[in-house]
Amino acid sequence: MARLVPWAVVAAVLSGVTANVLRLRADVSFAGPSVATQALEITAGAALIVVGGAAGRGWGRWLLPAAGAGWLIAEWASPAAPGPAAFTAGLIAVLAAVPLVLASRWRLPTVARGPAVLLALAVLLALAAAVIGGPLAAAAASPRDAGCTDCARDLIAVGHDVGLNALLARLGGQFAVAAGVIAVAWLAASKVRARRRRALSPSSDFAADATAAAFAAAVAAAAAVMLRGGPADPIAYGWRAAADCALLVLSAAMAVPALRGARARRVVARAAVAVADEPAGSAADALAAALDDPGLRVAYPAPDGAWRDHTGQTVALPGRDVTMVTDAGQIVAALIHSNPARIDHASVTGAVSAARLLLDTERIEAGARARVNDLRAARQQVVEAADAARASLERDLHDGAQQRLVALRYALGLAEARAARQPEPAVAASLADADHAAEQALADLRDLAHGICAANLAVEGLAGAVRSAAEHAQGAVMIVELPADRLPERVERAAYRFIADSLRELARAPAPGLSIAVRRAGREVIVELTCDGAVTGRDWPAAYLGDRVAAAGGQLRQAGDQGHQRLIAVLPCE
Repeated sequence: MARLVPWAVVAAVLSGVTANVLRLRADVSFAGPSVATQALEITAGAALIVVGGAAGRGWGRWLLPAAGAGWLIAEWASPAAPGPAAFTAGLIAVLAAVPLVLASRWRLPTVARGPAVLLALAVLLALAAAVIGGPLAAAAASPRDAGCTDCARDLIAVGHDVGLNALLARLGGQFAVAAGVIAVAWLAASKVRARRRRALSPSSDFAADATAAAFAAAVAAAAAVMLRGGPADPIAYGWRAAADCALLVLSAAMAVPALRGARARRVVARAAVAVADEPAGSAADALAAALDDPGLRVAYPAPDGAWRDHTGQTVALPGRDVTMVTDAGQIVAALIHSNPARIDHASVTGAVSAARLLLDTERIEAGARARVNDLRAARQQVVEAADAARASLERDLHDGAQQRLVALRYALGLAEARAARQPEPAVAASLADADHAAEQALADLRDLAHGICAANLAVEGLAGAVRSAAEHAQGAVMIVELPADRLPERVERAAYRFIADSLRELARAPAPGLSIAVRRAGREVIVELTCDGAVTGRDWPAAYLGDRVAAAGGQLRQAGDQGHQRLIAVLPCE
């Protein structure tokens, strides 16, 4: 609104002066004697001033209002002009609108090389037409020299060569015709190049390009008619009206994206406030609502070169339908559109500008969550590697030292049987002691191997492994509940290690009786250890027990009531 008011004032002043000139001398108007076509011309010029100044981007913010002003001021080259200054301005601005409109469509970074050359040529030809047919022709001779006795004085007339004036005016018209032809060629080349490259082009940009080329072509056609039949030809009035319509469409093509961008900014602003009140929301939700793209996703660059969403999860960027959000040349986010038809650059620009604070906040959070996810994954990998090492060590003990001890016991048994038949009882007693020591070492080795990794976990499942662990545990251990069905291997391994490590920790301290309950509840497995009293002499539970549960994606909780101390591990089971 702040940008709209001053341009509206300028448009109102110029429109008022032009309307007064046309009212006094409608017979010499470029638009013709019809009030309707004159009103159309004033409306087109005023709309281009207001919309171009309020909604224009880059150079267009100044070039389009200047073109609209030149379009209106050209009508001041009339005997009804309010003074020599206005009359001279009208002579200068007679063809100024065409190069200004074409130059407003100059987008060097996004225009392909071939169309860019054509656009540059069209702008140069139109500029030459404006200069030659405007200030140069006015400087060559004054309209008074051509017989317009009621015309105001030409302030820049330095000569009185009417022939030179007519020559320059004709040459300017010819350049205007050439500029119009080249502008149409530029539009066609741009469209063909975009189709071949399958480039995404905003519909509003193409509409603005098309209407700019149509305006130049209409002005060129009017100039061609005037070169052949004079300025009062009705056909020239028709082409002038076509040029007015092109300016109105151009204004609409500029206004619609600006309105969409403003709407997107309002929607995102409301959504950002809602996200602040409801942390479950995200920038993607806000932008999806603003851009009417339910499948929109937002990804943020990570230091490792990957892309992450607001939860820190890795995102793969597709090869197309992606809008990069940059700040000072640095990419800060990427919008992944679900449908290319939903991409409207004006709406995207407005929505992103309104969501910048939200995007920056989520980008920082995404980085932190990504590090947390990476640490969680690393912790899980460590636990899995430790479990694999335990299983490997248990197999080595079983297949190596344990088998050799079994063979040793067998050999000692044979030697003891032979010694029993011999008269040396001392030898038999020594062999019996050696066999007992080997038996004890074998039992200890089996206990050690079972503590490292339960071999029966894979065969009997969690229920069998827990029962075996309870039998070998020190102290009274009561099993309250165990799952009847097998659970996923990852869940069984995590639950068993938690129980086995807890039993080992309790065995190192004066501990009361312990009860074990394992049950499945929907998508979770709940492991509950209940001590009949407080655990004294040690920190309970040990920190690594919580790490093990967290590495499996679960949570560890403590509870206590009526002299009981409970440790509850909740593990995901999906």
